[in-house]
Amino acid sequence: MLPRTARDLPQGRRLAALLLAVLAWVPGGAPTCPALCTCYVSPPTVSCQANNFSAVPAGLPPGARRLFLQNNVIRALRAGTFGPSTVTLWLYSNNISSIQPGTFRHLPALEELDLGDNPHLRALAPDTFHGLRRLQALHLYRCQLASLPSAIFRGLHSLQYLYLQENGLLYLQDDLFADLANLSHLFLHGNRVRALSEGVFRGLASLDRLLLHANRLAVVHRRAFRGLARLTILYLFNNSLAALPGDPLAALPALQFLRLNANPWACDCRARPLWAWFRRTRVSSSPVLCASPPRRRGTDLRHLRPADFDGCPPPRANDEDEEEEEAGDGAAAEDGGPPGAAPGRPGTLPAAPPSAFYRDLPPHDLRGPQARPHPSDYWGGYGAEGRTPPEAAGRCPGAPCAPLPSPAPAGPRPAALLPLLLPLLLPQL
Repeated sequence: MLPRTARDLPQGRRLAALLLAVLAWVPGGAPTCPALCTCYVSPPTVSCQANNFSAVPAGLPPGARRLFLQNNVIRALRAGTFGPSTVTLWLYSNNISSIQPGTFRHLPALEELDLGDNPHLRALAPDTFHGLRRLQALHLYRCQLASLPSAIFRGLHSLQYLYLQENGLLYLQDDLFADLANLSHLFLHGNRVRALSEGVFRGLASLDRLLLHANRLAVVHRRAFRGLARLTILYLFNNSLAALPGDPLAALPALQFLRLNANPWACDCRARPLWAWFRRTRVSSSPVLCASPPRRRGTDLRHLRPADFDGCPPPRANDEDEEEEEAGDGAAAEDGGPPGAAPGRPGTLPAAPPSAFYRDLPPHDLRGPQARPHPSDYWGGYGAEGRTPPEAAGRCPGAPCAPLPSPAPAGPRPAALLPLLLPLLLPQL
């Protein structure tokens, strides 16, 4: 006797069998959402922000791609906490003071890591970020980092955005950024750096924006900016610069926006290299007001006359030779175009839009104050050096933030209904 097919069954039995099949199809080991958190299906997202967690909650779904843990009181990060599928990890505005070695080592998909606004984070191990080959944005703003290990950024060839502003950094050693060939934005403002050495920015061939304002800069090496042939924005305002000896700006052929105001510029013979650079360069610049000598106080350095330097010794011949050499190096880098497809070389990665790193949750899911800086904080200091930078948050530049899918309403799972429905369905079969 041939077995009966579903079509041969009466309609009632057919529906009962179908319902049993649906109820029995429950994905094995389906991850649950941690208590007090909200989980989204597409893309897999876990939002645990602003819940007063003192530790990363247990039971994070291993397949989650976005983890939002900001605005808690998390104190420490431990290895094995985050799953290998994590792409976006927000941990800003916590009380993190220690990061166990290996915490981020097995996160091959991670593209954005935000550890900003953790005022108890005072030191980082040299290998904290090693292995994050796909990382594009790293946020370390508003911590208490007085120094950085020399190898802290080693191997981060995909990094494009690095936020180090408003720490307590006292110095930047040579070759600190040497592996960041694709870095386009470097934010270093609001620290206590006093000098820029010759090799401090070595390797940053793709850098487009460099913000160094509101430091304590008094010395800039004549070759500090060498190799930055693609730099278009340089902020040096609100420092302690009296002069720029040796014409370091000559190494910046693509520069478009320069801010030098709020420095004690000396408009004597030391000003001639900078004055001469302004005469041969077309760039949007802030005023460069003289602080000394007294007879020139308040005069714009750019408007000095050749006669103001009549009593100065002539420029050294090697100064002019090095200036031509640096300009030639910049032109060669530009003419060469984007290098080939070798990993870690400038121009090999598509630029990620800054807006991609300021996504936030929809308004209905915000359950606490957001301390993350808005992009305007990074540019808003010019012209308002005496004011505290604004602290807006929860906004997205340009287009509105894309809303996340609404979480599914809470209710009994299909597996829980199965024992209740079996007695009703079995008589129909």
